[in-house]
Amino acid sequence: MNTRLLPTLLAAATLLLAGCLPESKNPLSTPKTSTIDARLEGVYVARRDKKDDDLEGWHFHYRGAKVGANGQARTTPWLEVLDIEHRKDGGLKGNAYRVLTTHLGGQDYMSFIELGSDSGKGKASLYSFARYEVSWAGDIHVWLVNSGVLAKAIKSGKLHGTVKSHKYGEDVLLTDSTERLAAFVAASDPATLFSGKPLVLYRLAR
Repeated sequence: MNTRLLPTLLAAATLLLAGCLPESKNPLSTPKTSTIDARLEGVYVARRDKKDDDLEGWHFHYRGAKVGANGQARTTPWLEVLDIEHRKDGGLKGNAYRVLTTHLGGQDYMSFIELGSDSGKGKASLYSFARYEVSWAGDIHVWLVNSGVLAKAIKSGKLHGTVKSHKYGEDVLLTDSTERLAAFVAASDPATLFSGKPLVLYRLAR
């Protein structure tokens, strides 16, 4: 369960009230098949619903790499995201994520993992999913995937995975292949699969 991500996004999204953020062993696209969405790169500030909410700054940047004998720089498909929270009751709090962006059925999606989480403890990294839209002004709206919809799909056999119930809700783990996950998302209603209140990020600079 990606517990450190929840306080950040739950402040702006209510779709996780019935349980924990669903996780997947595979992303919606591989690095080779992912899209590079240059619109995302830049510095943002998260919308504050209340005046006394903590200030959050977000930085989106596609990781570069040197290739070839001359060390020429190129852009990789890995989008790196840094979230810095200015906490009123403490110091700065930071979280970092690595993201693959995917275009399916006219919609844009993210498969993201938290850097320095389970992968640093000898465990395989698990992905979480979100849908996003970029406005004409460059602002980003992000919706997390609906845990209940995925749990229902697993129980009905449409997707492979496990659903573990507990007193707070359900833990959902997808074990399906990237191809089957992408096909399911592309065939689903995006407003149903990715529902709830969005996280809104206002662009400050590119």
